Amino acid sequence: MTGRLGIVACDVVSREIEAVVDGRDIPVRVMEYALHERPKEMAAPLNRAAEEMMASGCERVGLCYGLCSNGTVGVHSRGGLTVPRCHDCISMLVGSPARYMRMFAERPGTLYVTDGWLRNAGDPLSIVEKRYTPRLGAKKAFKGMSLELANYSYICLINNGLGDVGRMRARARENCRAFNMEFVEVEADLSYFKAFVDGPWPGDDFMILGPGEKVTEDFFHSSPVSLAAGEWRGSERARAAPGPLPAGSTRAGRGPATGTPGGIPSLVPGRPVRRDDGGEDGGERQRGRPSREGRPL
Repeated sequence: MTGRLGIVACDVVSREIEAVVDGRDIPVRVMEYALHERPKEMAAPLNRAAEEMMASGCERVGLCYGLCSNGTVGVHSRGGLTVPRCHDCISMLVGSPARYMRMFAERPGTLYVTDGWLRNAGDPLSIVEKRYTPRLGAKKAFKGMSLELANYSYICLINNGLGDVGRMRARARENCRAFNMEFVEVEADLSYFKAFVDGPWPGDDFMILGPGEKVTEDFFHSSPVSLAAGEWRGSERARAAPGPLPAGSTRAGRGPATGTPGGIPSLVPGRPVRRDDGGEDGGERQRGRPSREGRPL
């Protein structure tokens, strides 16, 4: 596929995209991470950004987002879209949806963190400190996060060499100590992002949408890897074993959960968190698909 590509990317993966673009004449529009807090409202700003890319002279738009709790459903471009076939960005960050599924099979109950999630205060401790404590107080905030993480046992740092790795490692370990979780680190590279920017775009890993064609949830379930993710969700419920989470989504190591790109499912102000036992605890857990999917915080 030819034509000048313009990229609309979430801030969580902006450094990866910028590293691949490496000064070339490829316009990149970075969107704020906070869009994930209201997935039902994500499509409108993403559509505006796609239109701005087209108006600036681009002929096609690369949307560097996953399904993201259905937040990208309805996004389109008059020049067409290239979209990762990933439920969220963990698959991109570890190199491919297939690798993510292997990692999930090897270590379910994992919460993932990267430079992007940490920069956006998407790790559990930062969420407690900056989002929950001002509203709930320190004690209830920590308890609420502990409930969100109740099904996860591991925090995994995805190390692709970008950012201050020592600082990231220290923060991930600090989270592990606070929530009694085990630290894991995996090495990754930028291969998925290179393919996203430069092509080719194999069907199992990317979706190619025509002019005006809208993103739908079904697109994310039409490849062998996506179907495997669906099967995993069914078996996950059966055995109460969670998938990996990115920082910013939640529930770790001890049962299923959903996350926002980044990791821990957030507690929405003013609404209770519904526990698996039917009780409530002070903020509502956002539901999303895995891929994460391990899930980010």
